[in-house]
Amino acid sequence: MSSGPLRSRYHLVTFGCQMNEYDSGLVAEMLESAGARPVETPDEADLIVVNTCSVRAKADETVFRTISNYACLKKRNPLLRIAVIGCMAQAHGQAIRDRAPYVDFVLGPDRYLLMPRLLEDGADGLEPVQTAFDRMENYQGLDAKPATPFSAMVAVQRGCNHRCSYCIVPYTRGPEKYRAAGDVVRECRRAVERGAVEILLLGQTVNGWREGTERFSGLLRALCEIDGLRRIRFTSPHPIHFGDDLVETIAREEKICKHVHLPMQSGSTRVLREMRRTYTRERYLDTVRRLRAAMPEIALTTDLIAGFPSETEEEFRETLSAMEEIRFDGAFLFAYSERPGTDAATMPGAVPEEERQKRLRRMIDLQNAITEEKARAQIGRVEELLLERPSRRDPAMMLGRTDGFRKVLVPKALGNPGEFVRAKLTGISGWTLLGERADA
Repeated sequence: MSSGPLRSRYHLVTFGCQMNEYDSGLVAEMLESAGARPVETPDEADLIVVNTCSVRAKADETVFRTISNYACLKKRNPLLRIAVIGCMAQAHGQAIRDRAPYVDFVLGPDRYLLMPRLLEDGADGLEPVQTAFDRMENYQGLDAKPATPFSAMVAVQRGCNHRCSYCIVPYTRGPEKYRAAGDVVRECRRAVERGAVEILLLGQTVNGWREGTERFSGLLRALCEIDGLRRIRFTSPHPIHFGDDLVETIAREEKICKHVHLPMQSGSTRVLREMRRTYTRERYLDTVRRLRAAMPEIALTTDLIAGFPSETEEEFRETLSAMEEIRFDGAFLFAYSERPGTDAATMPGAVPEEERQKRLRRMIDLQNAITEEKARAQIGRVEELLLERPSRRDPAMMLGRTDGFRKVLVPKALGNPGEFVRAKLTGISGWTLLGERADA
């Protein structure tokens, strides 16, 4: 029988992707529903939770450096509990406690329902390492604490079945699980009731969501019916799940933002096959053509990897040529980084690190030029912005985003975070657009 909450203050640290941010919101909501309150610094806490990423080895070392700072807090506060959760917890399990014995609990992504029990004295009887996957655990009926009052992330899918050869996610988050449509709509509706005007739908292959005969396009249309919801975004989609119905739905529904982050990874069909991406260069380009035919002004962003094992110079130039042909609005660009446990880590033909970095630099230079060109083409347009926060560099300016996810700095006097304003785009600073109030 539970002895009831004993620890009432928690400190939560989050590393990694937007799904991790969402999961931290889920954990925060569970802990606060159990009577705990968040504190700003770890030395104030009775429970420290570190939500981890395991995409690269560097991420693991960053986490260990962070949690090493808590060892002295443990000595000062006998009640303090430290929990490591998330992808790194799933990947390393007991090895985390072996290296950092002051960590009390290691919980994988399917074990978060245990979090409220960590507040209780009786948690000492729990198994300290719990990382088994649960094919049924989708946190149905639970909501995540929104990151901001006006924008909420909502997971529609967990895990991944694609097993790209460079990716650790299937091993740290398990197989794909799809949340029931009704539960997604319920959480989105509640977020809007709390004040959200924007929803970001999350999933490792978010547009692969399905329930019976219903597909992602149907879920989007259901969310468009929520009164008070102004913008719907989603990430990250997989290129193979862009059927005509989804393209038409994005084009037709005003609430769905005209921005798609479409990971390409490589412009070479052979390299894509080695990556196990399940599409060819030609199929990817066809998806881009269909999106732009339906929405000529759509903003497209992507992910690309330079120096994947066995990639030749000629194949790398295929990636550059794809970038030149597509002209992405922006891109996340990476040199290939070996991840132990993935199939790519043991592939022959490793590209030397120096060459990987050179190729990355060439991609960055090309994309920077394209991004600047695309940004300059926006000057003179009038756009509706959702204001997000004050500029970190200039407190007299406010950062907002267009429907196409472009950053715009406008005078702070135009409005407050969470408000929509119409702005005329007047220039650029770096690759951030500048704007002023548009004439009525």
